[in-house]
This record gives sequence, structure tokens and C-alpha cells, in this order.
Amino acid sequence: MTQKGNPSFQFRNQVSPRYVEPLLLQLQYDQWYSTAQFIGLLRSSGLNVKGNGILTELGKQLVDTYSTNSELFYDLMHFLFYSTYHRSNDVRRGRFWLYASVCDRLWQEAPAPTDKSALTNRLQIEIRAAFPGYDPSFSEISVGGVFSWLQTLVPPFLSKQDPKSQWYSTRRSYCTPQLFHLATALIYTTVEGLQYGASLAINEQHIEAICKACLLDTEHFWNMADLTQMTVKGYEMRRGQWGTSVALEGPPAWITLPDFSNEKAQENISEFEDGGEE
Repeated sequence: MTQKGNPSFQFRNQVSPRYVEPLLLQLQYDQWYSTAQFIGLLRSSGLNVKGNGILTELGKQLVDTYSTNSELFYDLMHFLFYSTYHRSNDVRRGRFWLYASVCDRLWQEAPAPTDKSALTNRLQIEIRAAFPGYDPSFSEISVGGVFSWLQTLVPPFLSKQDPKSQWYSTRRSYCTPQLFHLATALIYTTVEGLQYGASLAINEQHIEAICKACLLDTEHFWNMADLTQMTVKGYEMRRGQWGTSVALEGPPAWITLPDFSNEKAQENISEFEDGGEE
């Protein structure tokens, strides 16, 4: 039986780089904006939003990151989209299940040409199995909304030789150490349920899961792990006779991720998500 209040599974096309970039270019680095000022800028960029939790601490960090390191900004946006459903396990975040599922399916098949229509049909079948009791639906436009973020990554995961050619997926040869850190933390805490300071003995399943979250080729896992240890405080590789482990000192200190255990934080995020139609 379908439940009332069916949540949205559409990945909104308005939340895409072509809308976000003009907005962020208007914002000045390290300048504080009131809620009213920020909502005004969003609306002038074509995003009709509401709520008091628009420019959170995370939002301010993302604005500053875009001003100083756009490559990291897009990696962070990808991670936020990819991890939200996994971290919240909340059907109201179903659109982020779609984002992660698009990434996972494309990564599994890469390198390969991508048929957006066929992928949409496959995921429409999978989403009904994943959310029984609901009536989940989304359009091919939603899948295209995910594609727009995957092509902005550096290096890109999706690309075209020319505007009329088919999309082609290629596992990335590197990503930012910060994304690799966040992907490791996702597996470390959300999947494995480890406490900070514990050792995670890395196996092939962990390598695949972390690389999938980063859209990274598994051949580059260990190089990225070493680079992350050199770059990010609190990320430690422990090499021993029986293998290599990773230990995280604590949650990422360089970014404020949404706390999905906090009901008010979830409400604020929902208000931002409800601000546009596809």
C-alpha cells in the first residue's frame, strides 16, 4: 500500500552548476551575508528559496571554498550529494539516493558510453524495490541533473567529445585529498560503525566503496591514501605485517557536515531543498 505524503525523488535540475556558479561569483570571499541578503541573491539567480537555515556554517565554508579552490568545491558538492542519503537513511532524502545510485551504476560500468534513457529505466525499477510502500518516481531530466555535476569534477567523470556525442564515463585518476578523506570517513563510521581512533583493516570491498564514492579508479587508491595522510590532519595509515589499516582521529575538522541526528538541522536542510521545481 502506498503511503501518504510521498517524498520527492526528483533530483532538481535547478540545483546545477550553471545556476550555482553565477550566484557564487556574486559573493565576496570572507564577507558575512545576512539571511535576507543571501535569499535575495538566490532569488536574483532564479532560485526561489525559503527558510532561516539558508546560509549555514557549511554554506559559508562552501562559498569561501569556491572563491579559493573551485576544484575542491565541486568535489565537496559531489560528496554532499552522494553521502546525504547514506548518512541520514531518511526517505525524505530520496533524491540523494538517486544521485548516489547514478554514480554507483556509472562507476561500475566505466569506462563506457552512457545511455541516459536506459540508465533511467533501470533505476526506476531499482528505486521501487528500494522504497516499498512508496510510489517513487523521477524523470530522465533528474538523471541529467546528476550528470551536470559529474562533468564539472576535475578530472571529470563524465565527458563528451563534442556537444552532439554520447556521454562517456571514465574513472578518475585522482581527486582532492579532502574528498578521499570524507569518503573514507563515510565507510569508517556509517558503513563499518567504527569509533574514531580504531583501525580499519583495508580490504578490497573498502577500496571499491571509497573509490566509488570518489569516482576514482581503484588503481590509484593507495597513492591517494598516502597523499591524504600527508595533507589531512587526523588521517593515519597504519602498515603492519598482516596488511594496512586506516585510523581517523575524529570527524573532519576542516568542514562542518550536516548532523542528521539533529532534527532542527534536518528541517533547515529540507527548507533549502524545497526551494525550486525541476
